[in-house]
Amino acid sequence: MSAIRTFFKRTVGQTSPDNNHLNPASPADSPSDTSTTTTNGHVHKSTNDSSNNSSATGVLVNHNDDSLKDPLLNNSSINRPRRFIFGLIHHSAKTDTQLEQVSDEDICLLDKKLPKELVLRIFSFLDYQSLCRCAQVSKYWNTLALDGSNWQSINLKNFQRDIDGTVLENLSKRCGKFLKRLNIENCKFITDHNMRILANNCPNLERLIMKHCDKLSNTTLFYLSKHCSYLTSINISSCSHIDDHGVKMISSNCSHLECWDISWCMAITENGIRTLVESCSKLTTFKAEGCTHMTNNAAVYLGKNCSGLLFLDLNRCSSLTDDGLTILSQHCPLLETLIIANCTSLTDQTLIALGKYCHQLKKLDATLCSQFTDAGFLAMAQGCHLLQRIDLEDCTAITDETLRHLADNCPNIRILTLSRCEQITDEGVRYIGSSVSAQENLRILELDNCPSITDASIDQLLTCQNLRRLDIFDCQQISKNAVKRIQIRYPDLNIHAYFAPRTPTPLIHPSTSCTICCCCCCASRSFCVPSCCTIT
Repeated sequence: MSAIRTFFKRTVGQTSPDNNHLNPASPADSPSDTSTTTTNGHVHKSTNDSSNNSSATGVLVNHNDDSLKDPLLNNSSINRPRRFIFGLIHHSAKTDTQLEQVSDEDICLLDKKLPKELVLRIFSFLDYQSLCRCAQVSKYWNTLALDGSNWQSINLKNFQRDIDGTVLENLSKRCGKFLKRLNIENCKFITDHNMRILANNCPNLERLIMKHCDKLSNTTLFYLSKHCSYLTSINISSCSHIDDHGVKMISSNCSHLECWDISWCMAITENGIRTLVESCSKLTTFKAEGCTHMTNNAAVYLGKNCSGLLFLDLNRCSSLTDDGLTILSQHCPLLETLIIANCTSLTDQTLIALGKYCHQLKKLDATLCSQFTDAGFLAMAQGCHLLQRIDLEDCTAITDETLRHLADNCPNIRILTLSRCEQITDEGVRYIGSSVSAQENLRILELDNCPSITDASIDQLLTCQNLRRLDIFDCQQISKNAVKRIQIRYPDLNIHAYFAPRTPTPLIHPSTSCTICCCCCCASRSFCVPSCCTIT
């Protein structure tokens, strides 16, 4: 923790007699000599050179699409004092002018030849770990590496125990107008006052995640609506103090919002959802998992006002029925991802509407929609030919016919989940295995708890040459030999299986003489050896 604490201390311009001169990064800090393990949000770093005690602060980056940079700690000396948080709490940020007062004698020849703008351009391609290492080379590099232009995305999720309001305020002062993406998920010490400072300092903020920030309320949304008009994505999931009033304030002033996540916000009602979608007509992503107030009327408002919707998460919205989903499907023809897991009131009418109107659908999660049948999936498959992923876990009413419809009409399926679909048999798997498109495209197949599946299904899957994962937990009719055959054919295939241990053979206690219930093979009947007797 000391390394990242030192980094944050420098981001706010703190100086001390200990760090007037920064040590260059040693060879032991290179990625090839460093291993990192993560436990409970903390990362411990070990180097091959045990004699090197110098610290190389590091933040690793997650390069997934639409994801924030993911900072992780690299701690090279666990005995160093934990000074980072206290430094941020008790020291305010210095101005850029103070930080840039670096004498010529502190700048090497290379830095004198290269313009500052060119060095900043080079630094802009580095991840957080590399930037923090560069910051230790010299005072000049420290100034450039910690320049706000290099810190447009900050993820504080993994520092949730250490981040309080003062830390966030100081970081916002350092980043200023450069900050565009911020993740403060689970940072429970941050308050509305801290968010006011952030909103005032970072007016160009575009993406904000404040999931599980329990102390934030409508006041935070007011400050964001007042100062951060460029917001395009906001996640307020599980912020229990935010209600319809807060949603109304930010929706009316942030017209560029395209992504809303109100999952588990129980205080947001049908009226709040209506206000949200009427003000944010550009929505492409909407998540409302666990929102009991996501009713049929709310679904209708959403569909009629946000026709460009691409991603919709309605998991555990138990109030929804076919009426709401049918109208929503009519108005959202561009829908690509739909999550309706645990919506137990839905029937085949929803699937028929999807097949009729949502021809761009690529991903469907229908987990625990137990009223869906083969007839519904036939109608959907005939209209949704672009399906790539479908999750039918616990859809207990479907049979092999559903797999035949999918194999015939949906050639792009890459991920198929059929766990606990107890009516699926070897015939259904044969439809998948014999499909030319499945042989080429299928990557993941989950068949957990399908009791009718046997070794014949494994043999059918031998033709799926690109299969990367196969789940067959508790498929008791599948033998180890069948699993071994497909594993030999595809060594890179990851198979998740469990074979219950055999029932131990009951011990036969020795007897001094044979009885009528034993068929003895002993030459002498005066003494019977149990191992040669068969119980009848």
